[in-house]
Amino acid sequence: MRLETIHPRELSESDAALWRAHQLNDPALRSPYLTPDWAKLIGETRDDARVCVIQDGGGFFGAQRLSRFAAMGLGAPISDYQGVVGLPGLPVNRADLCRALRVGRIDITHAPAGQNLLKGAVAGREGSWIVDVAGGRDLYEAALKQRRSEFVRQTDKKRRKLEREHGELVFRAQSSERGDFETLLAWKNAQLKRTGQPEIWAAPWISQALNACFETKDIQFGGALFTLSVKGQLAAGAFCLRSPRVLHFWIVAHDSAHDSYSPGVQLARWIAGWAGDNGIAEIDFGPGDYQYKRQLSTGQRMLERGVVAGSSWSAAVRRVEHAVRGQMERLPQARLAELPGKAMRRLDLMRALHA
Repeated sequence: MRLETIHPRELSESDAALWRAHQLNDPALRSPYLTPDWAKLIGETRDDARVCVIQDGGGFFGAQRLSRFAAMGLGAPISDYQGVVGLPGLPVNRADLCRALRVGRIDITHAPAGQNLLKGAVAGREGSWIVDVAGGRDLYEAALKQRRSEFVRQTDKKRRKLEREHGELVFRAQSSERGDFETLLAWKNAQLKRTGQPEIWAAPWISQALNACFETKDIQFGGALFTLSVKGQLAAGAFCLRSPRVLHFWIVAHDSAHDSYSPGVQLARWIAGWAGDNGIAEIDFGPGDYQYKRQLSTGQRMLERGVVAGSSWSAAVRRVEHAVRGQMERLPQARLAELPGKAMRRLDLMRALHA
């Protein structure tokens, strides 16, 4: 397999154009996390970012080299999609990829199902929640009311109550209000701190990437801030990443003073309507089994995790971790079954943050 490994800043305009053309072959490849623009943005924040150009542009694979032992997908842990963007059925030699990146293994957590990248090496699957809005707002809302009539009734009731008790709601799409963006990040970091999780959005390279996304609002790629306000005060915010036809939810939080009105859910529904009216075909809520995702989504896309490697001891260690996780997840005790997955995600998080 012919491979050239470059830093994302070395991607030429023709490389980027070919990369985008490959994305059109498969809806699962149209995520903003799989664009050349995402690769370039991460390349501006991480010196260890790399792009493997496969078969003279037949495919592209982004990674970040944490050490000589392991690499991760480009942008991990803040990227919900990783994988090869290329010609349908493009053969991928995993050992060659590792040699090109000079690592023992590549840890993949969210590759679109069916890629040759993980063929025969899938350790687990998880669904990303998808909202099909290609038919427009009216069609989506009508289908939602038919599928989730009680959910629609309850959210409408809460919206009316919020407006009655606090004032009219104001929705803003693709806002450039820096103060609201910073408030959203503060809410999210406070939420992580309360629950004992690492404040990932405050990490220097991630903060830099977020700010770059906020400043980038091109239709090809960029950040999109959506807000819901009451009497000039932010009630809920969602910062999304977008590509031409996909809007991917990234950071969502709300003012805890409005908990009883579910302002974050209200905002997500407003965004779905806006997307349907503005040429977006799909909203991707990402993985994670949250009730609002189940209620608003029209389906799921399966993502796969596993180890990309040849023969190395670091790959063997990772495969054992996946095997233990798989066995535990089959246990009937839900809380016990979740522990290995949580431990692996936390370890991956710390590795990516401090590399």
